[in-house]
Amino acid sequence: MDFPQEYFTFVKEHLADDPASLRLRFHGDSREWIAPAIGNIAALKKGGKFKIGDKDFTPRVIPVELSAQQATSARVANLHATLAAEMFWKDPLPLHILDMTLGLGMDARMLLAKFSDATLKAFDLNPLLVDAARVNFVEEGTSVNFTEESPRVDIECADSVEYLRNLPESERFDLIFIDPARRGDSGQRLFNLHDCQPDLIDLLPLLRRHTSFVMAKLSPMLDVTQTLRDLPCTRELHIVEESGECKEILALIDFTPSTPLSDIKIIIDRFSGNRYQDFAFTQAEEAAAAEDMRSASHYLGRLPRRGEILLEPSAAAMKAAPFALLASRFGIAPLHPNTHLYVATDTTTALSDFPGTQYMVEAAWPFSSSVLKRLPALASEAYFPENPGRQVKVDIAVRNLKGFTPEILRRKTRLKPGDDMRLYGATLATPSGDKPALILTRRLEAKPN
Repeated sequence: MDFPQEYFTFVKEHLADDPASLRLRFHGDSREWIAPAIGNIAALKKGGKFKIGDKDFTPRVIPVELSAQQATSARVANLHATLAAEMFWKDPLPLHILDMTLGLGMDARMLLAKFSDATLKAFDLNPLLVDAARVNFVEEGTSVNFTEESPRVDIECADSVEYLRNLPESERFDLIFIDPARRGDSGQRLFNLHDCQPDLIDLLPLLRRHTSFVMAKLSPMLDVTQTLRDLPCTRELHIVEESGECKEILALIDFTPSTPLSDIKIIIDRFSGNRYQDFAFTQAEEAAAAEDMRSASHYLGRLPRRGEILLEPSAAAMKAAPFALLASRFGIAPLHPNTHLYVATDTTTALSDFPGTQYMVEAAWPFSSSVLKRLPALASEAYFPENPGRQVKVDIAVRNLKGFTPEILRRKTRLKPGDDMRLYGATLATPSGDKPALILTRRLEAKPN
């Protein structure tokens, strides 16, 4: 569809309005651009994801609200483009890029910004998104047709897989970007790479015919080890986390001589606030560290003490599972092989790059019914030592504690929910065997008022 000036005027004039009210108000309006314009307004209300600091990369046209929810954020798209630049830093020639699943086009836009001489061929099956992309790319000064004087972008509403199947083998791309659908026809999450569409595993021979490098954005629900088995030509596997949520698994596939599975680099990429962190390792390194950890002396072996630092791996770190390496690289002691919590006994150790959250230990007790009953008072005393009668709100987490969930532990303790403090119910490995424990903590930056 065309996006007339009335479309942009409507969006600007009603940007402060409630999209649901607008849909009721303009129900039955015959102008075809009304529904997309309201969808555009709804998407812009959640448009913070398209900003990096004070730079705004929000597309001018977002006609489908769902496309904004599913789109790559600006800073993750910028990460993709940066990784692509690292792949091709030795090759100064202009790149020819294929985006098989364009969507809202955030990744394509960042790739074109990173590679100023690149050309892009892009496909999407949704005609509305294709029409929107043509507007958005023109707004950025690019061309949408290879036959124009300064060609950079060619966008088609078609099946990119069929396009590749019909493409002569002599025609190749420097980089192919693909983002298979992560949900089924009924909206259910998909846990197997074969179930995603298009099926990347079946596509590998076709992709190899037309490129040496593929960047595949995959569901965060996929198993890391199985993904490496399914994509044997992977050079790097990135686990990308943003605002505490594991957003995607990104596979950098290289069809030149492959890397042994145990030596493939796995990288945790974390965006937390305005900060970026990465943690790289291989499964061979993790296996060697795990072998060293077989000695019980590597574990804390006791209750954490007041003033020590308790460390919890982030969502991406839990997905990537470098549990032994976290201990060895940061010089911290695991509580148990299956608890995935750590304690820094030396608080002078540099832990700023730890991929996770850090807490100050306020108190810890052996797990018992008497301690459970007294926890509201104990938490109040720890948080408000000068006024221990005040009520404290406590977040509850359970790690490897048989028979307990956070809900069950909350009922047992009668603690009010909140984030003044955090209580862990966890199992410790000790010289005399596994022992359940209760650990009361406070985020390092948290200060009582």
